[in-house]
Amino acid sequence: MKGYYLTRMEMGKILQCIKNQESPYDILMKAWERTGGEGRFEENNNLPTVFQKLLKAEERAIGLSINEIVSLGNQIEYASFRSTAVQNWVKRDIKDWIGPPQHGKKYSIEQAAILFIVEDLKNTHDFESIRLLLRFAFNNPADRNDDLINPLVFYHAYACLFEEVHSENNLSVVKEKAQELCSKSRLTFVESEAMESLLISSSLSVEAAYFQTLSKQYLEKALR
Repeated sequence: MKGYYLTRMEMGKILQCIKNQESPYDILMKAWERTGGEGRFEENNNLPTVFQKLLKAEERAIGLSINEIVSLGNQIEYASFRSTAVQNWVKRDIKDWIGPPQHGKKYSIEQAAILFIVEDLKNTHDFESIRLLLRFAFNNPADRNDDLINPLVFYHAYACLFEEVHSENNLSVVKEKAQELCSKSRLTFVESEAMESLLISSSLSVEAAYFQTLSKQYLEKALR
């Protein structure tokens, strides 16, 4: 990818920072340096204004609008968000599993994570399958205490697996990593086995997005 972008692991850490009301400045700055940026990243006028809001996370609990979630999501590598599509998700496709905005008219950090998860899953799954995953993993969207796994933890976990898939190209290694991640949870054996499969499936969906992006780049190169 060209220009400034965030890996899913970086985004997972950023979401956790916001949840903890901590500034994600160090993560954003390291991503800026990794992508070859010069100077202070917040002084770049091409970056979305939502970053300025994130830098104030330590001052108060933050909720995000759909447009802010889309803007933030489009900074993630191999992701392509559209506001109209996300509006359809929350009003229809995953309405029962995202729930209404939990910060006035804005969505919580966990709800934002769920939308990032949906964006990744739709590369390889239909919405019926996605709804089944959300129901199994997160249950009632209004009660985070009944989750088998917190959306932030799930997002970061499969982001880690994607890095394994992408670098190792070895599914056995990815399976071992998924087992390791789930072994640290309080899930039952059956729940843990199911969660391992969901994490692997999600990481492979991101890998599919990578190949889709690569395919488009080669096509655009040929048609210039």
